[in-house]
Amino acid sequence: MNPNLFKSAEFYHRRYHNFATVLILPLAFFVLFLVLFSFVGQKEVTVKSIGEITPTKVIAMIQSTSDNTVLTNHLAENKTVTKGELLVQYAKNMEASQQTAIETQLATYQRQKAELETLKNSLQQGTNLFTNKDEFGYANTFNNFIKQSEDLTIGISKNNSEVSKQASLTNHTIAAIDDQMNELTKQMNDYHELYHAISSNASNLPQNNPHQATFNLYKNEYQVKPDPSTTNQYLSQINTNISNLKSSLANLNIQKAGTGTATTYDNSLSTKIEVLRTQFIQTADQQLTSLTTQITDLQNQLNQANAQLQNNQLTAPETGILHISSALKGKSLLPKGTEIAQIYPDITKTKEVLITYYVPSAYMTNLKKGQTSRLILEKIGNQTITIIGKINSIDTSATETKQGNLFKITAKASVSKKDSQILKYGLQGRVTSVIAKKSFFHYYKDKLLNNVE
Repeated sequence: MNPNLFKSAEFYHRRYHNFATVLILPLAFFVLFLVLFSFVGQKEVTVKSIGEITPTKVIAMIQSTSDNTVLTNHLAENKTVTKGELLVQYAKNMEASQQTAIETQLATYQRQKAELETLKNSLQQGTNLFTNKDEFGYANTFNNFIKQSEDLTIGISKNNSEVSKQASLTNHTIAAIDDQMNELTKQMNDYHELYHAISSNASNLPQNNPHQATFNLYKNEYQVKPDPSTTNQYLSQINTNISNLKSSLANLNIQKAGTGTATTYDNSLSTKIEVLRTQFIQTADQQLTSLTTQITDLQNQLNQANAQLQNNQLTAPETGILHISSALKGKSLLPKGTEIAQIYPDITKTKEVLITYYVPSAYMTNLKKGQTSRLILEKIGNQTITIIGKINSIDTSATETKQGNLFKITAKASVSKKDSQILKYGLQGRVTSVIAKKSFFHYYKDKLLNNVE
């Protein structure tokens, strides 16, 4: 054979372009590559679930401040609010006209109270302290007190004047009777002297005795006829005169006793004025007490109205993102004290979120803090967003759900500035938790062995 034939293209084509060189060898190399890659390449062992974006913390809880009907509701899920922004406007219990009427009445009562206190001070001091226009007539009340005090003064002064006149008349009468009694007593004494002089046959009478003539007549008769009958006749006449004088004296004593005692002066003016003052002050105090009670009641109504007015507007306590309680959405009545919303951190500012999801108890032994979790959100802004975080919380107790008892897992994740503009709390997606990394060889070996077992 010609050796040059081995150098032809046809020879080489026939020699090397056959079944062994075209299919078997590449396939053998490919299998060898797969075997080697199964020892080198790694596969993630994952737990899959459905999760959502939740906040890293709750900034503030928002509770309803009134039981009134909601007029305006600015609450909206994932709405950005600033501190002090109006969220809910409630209906008012009290109309503005009613509140104005109460304020007007309260101002009137307060002015009335001030004038009542001025009246009380005026009564205590006895001086008119009213300087402004008398709106409630209390100045007239004080003038009435002054008038009654003056009437008491005039009345008692008049009575005392009458007492003085009566006392003067009584004194004059008694003095006249005393003069008459003194005269009768003197006459009796004179008759007693005459009687004694005649009975004792005295030679003379005291010079001041007015009965000298009678005594001299007796002496002359007795000298002419010294008869005891003459003496007895004179003595009998003298006794008769003395008896008459005694009778007159007794009548004068009776008359004197009949004049009575002089009426005493009335010194109760100051006491009566103080009693009158006390009555006026007590009346003023009673009115003050009643007025103070009314002022307190009106003030309480105003305070309650003002408190309700403040509670009629519910504002955001902090700046952040709103999350609305699903149980109260769309309701026109929000019971007071009920939690109606929460404020979450603004993702665009914190650029941090939590990935929250639930897994069955079978995977709990494989999940640990620090493991990676990926949340894949599809069709968000016409794109798919993947959020990667690290597990930072694993519940120790299960949460009962429709799918059974599941354990809550949260993973903290940082997001980019671009993604933070798109992401919203509550967005849901597929969560993949990487619990281990194995070579493909060990992964499929364990899987085959587990299936065999």
